[in-house]
Amino acid sequence: MIQARSLTLLVLATFGIGACAGPIETRTGVDGVGLSGQPTIAVVSALGAGIASDAATSAVKDALARRGLTVSDESAAKLTVAIAERPSALALLTDDGKVLSGAKAKRLLQSCEDRTHRLLLVLETAGAPPVRAWAEEDHCKGDLSASVMPLAERAVAALADQRAGLTLRSGRD
Repeated sequence: MIQARSLTLLVLATFGIGACAGPIETRTGVDGVGLSGQPTIAVVSALGAGIASDAATSAVKDALARRGLTVSDESAAKLTVAIAERPSALALLTDDGKVLSGAKAKRLLQSCEDRTHRLLLVLETAGAPPVRAWAEEDHCKGDLSASVMPLAERAVAALADQRAGLTLRSGRD
C-alpha cells in the first residue's frame, strides 16, 4: 500500500516537473531573399526604447556579428526588430486570412496558459521588396527575457540561411 502511494506521488511529481522544464520548440520562417550580399546593416527597433525591445535589438546585433556582418548606422540596408508576447490561444492572421502564427491548445495536465514569444525581423534594401524572418516559442512558465537570445539567433539564422523549420532547445517551458 505504501509503495503504491509512493509510486503515485513520484509519477505526479514527475509530471509537475516535466511541465515546467524540457524541450522548447522554436519555429522559424522567412519570406524573401535574405541577407545575401549585405556587408553592413543598420539595426533599429520597431517599438522604440524599452527593456524587451532594447534586449531584442542588442541580441540581433550580436547574432549578426557572430555571422560576420557589420552593424552600422550608415548602412543602406535596414533591419527592423520587433518582439512581442501574446496568449498562445490567439492566432495571428493576415487581412486575407492567411495564418502567420497559429493558435496552440493547452496540453494535458498543463497548469497554466501558454504564451507565445515572437521575434520579427524586417530587412529593407533599396530596390527590393522587404524580407521578413521570424522565430517564435510557446511557454507556460518561461519569461520573455529568457527567450530573447534564442529567438534572435534563430530569426537571424532563418534570414541568413533562408530556411524555415523547427529546432529544439532545453529550458524553462
